[in-house]
Formats: sequence, structure tokens, C-alpha cells
Amino acid sequence: MEDTVQRNIRAKYIFKSVLFCVVFGGLLVIFSIAKGFIPNEFERLAYGIIGTLAAFLATVLFLKFDKQKFSDIGLIFERKTIIKFFVGVVIGVVIMGLLAISVINFTRLKIHINPHSNFLHFLLITFPLLPLAFMEELAFRAYLLQILKDKIGIRSSLIITSVLFALYHVVNGWTISSSFYGPAVWGLIYGLAAMYSKGIAMPTGIHYAANLTTSSLGEKNTTASIWRV
Repeated sequence: MEDTVQRNIRAKYIFKSVLFCVVFGGLLVIFSIAKGFIPNEFERLAYGIIGTLAAFLATVLFLKFDKQKFSDIGLIFERKTIIKFFVGVVIGVVIMGLLAISVINFTRLKIHINPHSNFLHFLLITFPLLPLAFMEELAFRAYLLQILKDKIGIRSSLIITSVLFALYHVVNGWTISSSFYGPAVWGLIYGLAAMYSKGIAMPTGIHYAANLTTSSLGEKNTTASIWRV
């Protein structure tokens, strides 16, 4: 009898997590209509802001249904929030640096400083990566991770949110293999950081740093990247 009750609880909250993603995705599609009125050069920034609003509204709706507050899922701003974010940035840069070193050592690829790049220009054009990272962490590592962790356990919640994160990228046009080899694996890292830090500031920092580091690597003729591959 107890096993049946536990299975029903797990099924209920897994369904609830999928429903949350559907609501978030639906709101994102609706809000994205506004992108048609925004110049192309601001498209990524607009998408990050619109996505953040969609994730925030979905979170508000589900918290109201659960009769919970933002503080119940660790979604509050405190003095250590900024510190946790920059700790996450350092962690993300270190992880990506180790990956880059591994690629260089085990392949014929080489990385050179791009003489045509400008660091301030690079930071400016990659600024949209920050709201984009925050949007995805708010959607997948705040309410979603917390309700699953409390009801079905840490390991299962990490796996489920990572799978949902990968499927979100599939819906956005990524291939299944790239979504599960990339975002799903990173989703486990972001989830562990959210568990450890009890919030999304640190995983947002890691996420932003990972995307920023990737953007800093470009091909021979680009002027936007810091390094050329």
C-alpha cells in the first residue's frame, strides 16, 4: 500500500513538472509575438527578457496554486546573491577552460588570440546571454527543481529536470543528440549548483560563463570573438 502511495506521489509531481514546462513554453510563445516589433539586433536580448517574464509568471501561477511563497523555493534576493553569482561565473570559466585544454591536447585544433577583437565590444554584444541564462535557470532550477526534490528525492529531480531541459532545446530546434549530450549534462551541473547553493544565483553564473566562453571562440574571419579556433 505504501509503495503504491509513493508511486502515485511521484507520478503526480512528474506530471506537475511537465505541466509547468508546458505552461512556461506556452507563455513564452505568446509573449514572443512582441519580438516582431523589436529590431533584429535586439532579438536575443528581447527573447531573454520575454522568457524571464514567462518563467516568472509560470512560477507565480504554480506557487499560488500550491499556496507557497517565493521564499519557500529559495527564490529571494539576499546579500550573498551577487557573490554566489560570481562564484558561479568562476566555476563556469574553470570548467570551460579545462574542456578547452582537453580539446587542444587531444585534437589538432589550436586557439589563438583574435587581433581584431575588442573585449568591451565582445561583452556588449554578448550581454543578452545573461538574461537568457537567468531565464532558463528560473524555469528549470527554481520551482521545478524544488518541488521535485522535496517529493521524489534529489537524484530523480536532477535527472528529470535535466531531461526536461534537454527536451526544451529539442523543441527549440536542437537535434536530440546535441540536446542530450549538451544541455542535459550541463543541466545536471546547474542542478547540483542550485542544490548546493540553495538558489539559482550560482547556476545562473555557471550557465552564463559557459555560454560566454563558448561565444568567445570563433572562426578565423570573425571580429566578435576573443579567440580564433
